[in-house]
Formats: sequence, structure tokens, C-alpha cells
Amino acid sequence: MNALSIDSLYFGYPEKRLFSNASLQINSGSITGLLGPNGSGKTTLFDIICGLREVHKGCLRHEFSSQLYLSQTIMTPAALRMFDIFRMITLLCSPSSVTQAQAIEKLRVWCPEIVGRYKEIWRKKSSVCSYGEKRWFFTLSLLAVEADLVILDEPTAGVDPEFRYYIWRCLQGAAKEGMAIFVSSHNVEEVSNNCDSFYMITQQQFKAFRSGETFMKQYGARTLDEAFVRAAAETTDSG
Repeated sequence: MNALSIDSLYFGYPEKRLFSNASLQINSGSITGLLGPNGSGKTTLFDIICGLREVHKGCLRHEFSSQLYLSQTIMTPAALRMFDIFRMITLLCSPSSVTQAQAIEKLRVWCPEIVGRYKEIWRKKSSVCSYGEKRWFFTLSLLAVEADLVILDEPTAGVDPEFRYYIWRCLQGAAKEGMAIFVSSHNVEEVSNNCDSFYMITQQQFKAFRSGETFMKQYGARTLDEAFVRAAAETTDSG
């Protein structure tokens, strides 16, 4: 089983330290969630894993042979159709050619209900697609590319409940086939219900949880949101 592990990570900026002696692990065949208040370092952590930022101190061991990273912001040329976007995605991210048929076959296995909608948006111009449509199209298209680690920074932000459901179905299908998926979200219930485990960034560290119940118990909370607020307050107090 391949894994990505971070041990005793230290990182920060002149005005703010983000991580101090922080550790986590991501395994193949699983979905790992990441929670944290705005400014706690979720995107920075993804940048570190992808080699876009250098760690100040600590050890990062990366056993995966290929990885993909979908950032928070998606911008597409208005004149292009979504199949052009697909071709750009696969050209930039895949060592070999990926066809629409190959992508659809994967989606059919993971979530057959999404195939018709995926085909509908395939020929639409980017200019007439909503941000949510672009978001889920990007996410599902990336999953069609052969990679053993996929990092998704808030993939369901701006996506309606129907397509959030479909995205998670496809993520679960990809994980069952051995892919490691690391995903951030501000929706605590979404992470609790769909991830095999998750981390909360608090007190400049990554606190691990196996379930929403243990998360609430840790903070003496009656709801997941209340637990998040109390964990976020620890981050504020330590900053």
C-alpha cells in the first residue's frame, strides 16, 4: 500500500506560523478529509505536498508515482467548449491520451446516473456553464486520468446538492479502485459522511479523527458544526 506521510512539519510566514510539529498520513484506496478555518493552511499544505512551497523543517515521504491537484479557483476561456477543456486537462495531466469513451466508462462504473449529464455538458460552451457545472466537470474529468494520488481543494464549493452527491459517489468509486484522495471542505457533515478519516487543523497541528462522533466527543459538542467552531477557537487562541 502506497502512502504519503508528513512528520514534524514546521511552516509559516513572517506574520503567522501555520504548522508546528504537525504530522499526517494519506493511504492508497481511501478518502482523507481536511478541515480547518479560513487561513489555517489547507491550501498551503496542498502546495507543500505538490512541491510548490518548501518546508522549513520536517519530513515528507511520498510513495505515489503520479498525482493530480485541483485548486480552489477554476477559470476557463469563454469561447471553448467543455470537450476542449477536457482535452486540455488530459493533455496537461496525463502521460497518455484519454478519450471521452474512456472517461465515460469509468463514470459508468462509479456512478451510472451521472453519465447522461456528463455527455450533455460535454458540448456546452464554457461561457454558458455555471461555476458549479465547471467544478464538477473538472473533478470528474481529473478522476478519469490515471493517477494514484488526487488532491482536491474544496471540490464541491459552489456545487448544488445533486452534483455534490455524484462527486462523492465517483470519489468513493475511485478510492475502491486504489486511488488515494485527499480533499478539503468547509462542510463538516460532508467530510464526516464521505471520508474514511479526516484531519482538523487546530493549534498548528493536524488532529486525526475516524468519525464525526469522535470529533464531537473530542470537543464536547452536540453537532459537527459546534465541534468545528470549538476546534477553530483553539486555532485562534494558539495564533
